[in-house]
Amino acid sequence: MDAYLWLAPCLILLILFVLMPVLEVFRMAFSKISPANLLKEFGTLENFQYLFRQKVFGRVILNTAIWTVAIVGISIVLSIILALVLNEKFKGRAFHRTVLLLPWATSLLITSAAWKYILNTEYGALNALLLKLGLIKKAINYLGDPVSAFTWMIIVGIVVTIPFMTFTLLSGLQSISEDYYEAAVIDGANFWDKLFKITLPLLRPSINVTIVLNVIYVFNSFAIVNTITAGAPANQTHTISTYLYYLAFNKNKYGASAALSLVSFVILSIFAVIYMKTQMKEET
Repeated sequence: MDAYLWLAPCLILLILFVLMPVLEVFRMAFSKISPANLLKEFGTLENFQYLFRQKVFGRVILNTAIWTVAIVGISIVLSIILALVLNEKFKGRAFHRTVLLLPWATSLLITSAAWKYILNTEYGALNALLLKLGLIKKAINYLGDPVSAFTWMIIVGIVVTIPFMTFTLLSGLQSISEDYYEAAVIDGANFWDKLFKITLPLLRPSINVTIVLNVIYVFNSFAIVNTITAGAPANQTHTISTYLYYLAFNKNKYGASAALSLVSFVILSIFAVIYMKTQMKEET
């Protein structure tokens, strides 16, 4: 009984701030919502039908997939390289680790706003630098084209994702015993042998955790896209998180927004189950 009393505050908080909001979103997704935002007729699929009829919906799903795969995929490769470098002993290692941590420690909203200023057509720092160096003849509108704008947002996403990934993998590297490498050297192993036969196999648990956590984080990322383009131009750079915000607060379609939240949850759940089962089979 005493154990339940100690757990009660945590359970109450979970119910109030996790379970109840989830149930409310579920109720909104399957209810018809009046112009006065009152819920009625529970059990309808009207919100999902409205969502799937939107021409931009397919683009939003595609954007989210590209956004997640590109950021997580490129970041994991670069983070492994950086973690290997920072795991070596060299002068100024602590300083370089601190510098790498700064993009992650800085507010994502501030970072996104800074990049929006850098990419501005008229007074952005990037155009000013390229014009001064003579690399371009006139200012480029980086955010005016959907492909260019989305590419730059992916670059920003990679920049802010690398620090967390690197330090997670670095902690995994530091848990690997030096005895393995000493034995490998005695057996005549070179750098690549140690990397692919010792380091990466023993680092796999850290890599798996990092990928799963960052897929969820990047998939639901909101600040970068909303701050830099907010879906512009013509709603072509929306991801799921920004589009559901657009539906709720720009179109007043709260039911459709809730329905999109459930779609997002289903996609992430399917990914997590498939990925973890695949990794468990490989380990077995």
